[in-house]
Amino acid sequence: MPASPSIPTPQTRTRVRDNQRRSRARKKEYIHQLEAQVRAAEQRRVLATVEVQTAARRVVEENRRLRELLRYHGGVSPSGRSCACTSGPKLDVKNGKNNNDNNNCSMAADLISTMTGANPHDVRTSLGCTPGTECHVDDARIGDAIEHLTSPGE
Repeated sequence: MPASPSIPTPQTRTRVRDNQRRSRARKKEYIHQLEAQVRAAEQRRVLATVEVQTAARRVVEENRRLRELLRYHGGVSPSGRSCACTSGPKLDVKNGKNNNDNNNCSMAADLISTMTGANPHDVRTSLGCTPGTECHVDDARIGDAIEHLTSPGE
């Protein structure tokens, strides 16, 4: 006669113990996987926070440079508001010509570099400026440099 279902055989007890051991191992592995996923998600969150803060600092710096450039041209007060007290056109002392569209090369290169992410030395070169010299560039050349540095495939 077969063994009664209420009394487990040694084989049944061994099988149940093995099943429980495998179940505990699967559960432990699953918990380790979940913990690893939580750690990875936390690292991604921290990285995203750092990236957002870095981008915010870049925007603040770009805004500062843009305001500085606007003040340099006499169109904005230090508070950032437009002012009606713009200075008249600048005259080139050497030849007496209107020099209002000539911009400091270093300032223009820094601004373009901030806007495009290009190397400031490369920007100065694209503006036609010689490294180590203080020169001025006109608005058209600045526009050409920005177009050159932002056009696809460049």
